[in-house]
Amino acid sequence: MKFIPNTLLARFLILIATVLIIAQVVSIRIFDYFERGPRAEAVAQEIETIVNFTRVSLISSREDKRLELLSELSTKGDIRIYPAYYFEDIEPLAPDPFLQVIVSKLKERLGENTIVVTNHYGIPGLWVSFAIDQDEFWVVIPTPGDRPFPWHWIGWGIIVAGLSIIGAYATATRINKPLNLLINATEQLKKGMFPEKLPLDSVTEFQMMSQTFNEMAESLNKVEQERKLLLAGISHDVRTPLTRLRIAIEMLPEKIATKLKKSMEEDIGEIDSILNQFMDYVRGFDQESKSLTNLNDFFSHLKEQHKMLNHNIVFVSNIKIPIFYDIRPVSFRRLFDNLINNAFSYSNGEVLITLKKNKDSISISILDDGPGIPPEEIKRLLKPFERMDEARGNSEGCGLGLAIAERITQSHDGKLTISNRAKKGLEVKIILPLVSES
Repeated sequence: MKFIPNTLLARFLILIATVLIIAQVVSIRIFDYFERGPRAEAVAQEIETIVNFTRVSLISSREDKRLELLSELSTKGDIRIYPAYYFEDIEPLAPDPFLQVIVSKLKERLGENTIVVTNHYGIPGLWVSFAIDQDEFWVVIPTPGDRPFPWHWIGWGIIVAGLSIIGAYATATRINKPLNLLINATEQLKKGMFPEKLPLDSVTEFQMMSQTFNEMAESLNKVEQERKLLLAGISHDVRTPLTRLRIAIEMLPEKIATKLKKSMEEDIGEIDSILNQFMDYVRGFDQESKSLTNLNDFFSHLKEQHKMLNHNIVFVSNIKIPIFYDIRPVSFRRLFDNLINNAFSYSNGEVLITLKKNKDSISISILDDGPGIPPEEIKRLLKPFERMDEARGNSEGCGLGLAIAERITQSHDGKLTISNRAKKGLEVKIILPLVSES
């Protein structure tokens, strides 16, 4: 859902606040429910005392003095006493839970025939009936109201909720700290860098997590070093006999095997190129330092250099002012040399390079007008040893060209995508996050 935040800290605070609010409301309701009975019992006992005292007073008085006594009692305090008459209209009792409990307690104390009404004859108060011989009377007392809303409870509840949220925030922050360290370390691993060891936390679970990650990172680093050593050793060992073959070919007489000599030299050159790709892929590109470079100047210079190779490049840019970007110069040049050479292998004459500045990124596209790639083949082309040439109908190369291009792009915090053009050809797009411009 849109309204639910994504961060653990925010979700944890919302959960704690929700639980506290529900707990406060439920606590007030439970307290009110269990406190209502004893309070109604006390009110009923007070009313019973008033009724019995009035009844005894009237019984003890002479009959000819009762009306005078009733009049005198009615003038004392808030209590009123009225004679009751048969066939009076009795209004139904208001649906007040607290009042219902009081009536129930009164009937237990004064008898089931006791009548209790409120606001009889429009006179406010709680009317309770009692009998003396054949005469019926009403005792009217102020209606016992429910206790006022406990605002002080709300105040204390807010204080408790505030303290709990502060504690929850401290707890969530404590949990987030080792998680953020782990996230940063995994981000470095994803980019091909090996992070420093995570500190071992005092909490057992976090300590095990950090220790397991450190062991995993160390194992990956060991495997990576062994892989680099293995491939570097193979490349080095293979170059030695290649060098001897090249020298031997150069020493062959031209008149003996001109065509054979040329074919052998091309094969050796291809093997050497494949070995260079292996070395580039193994070596990585994160060690090269970055420098601030004007991209318009970079691609203009690249265009001029490829012009010497009879490569017709059309360069289009929507950037009117110089825009600078931190690049690794050698790797960045290798990236676009690789992509441009691939494009010319299938282009019918020219390759288009576009440089666009977007709101928060820079996009660089290399577009050719060749045969394109079957859509189902595009996803696998960025994997090592998957050949784009084979997807376009050729079986040359070792399938590391685009994998190397993607690794160089990632070392610049960018993204490489491949797509077929609408009409004909292929587009390879490099998207780089916008850093600075002037």
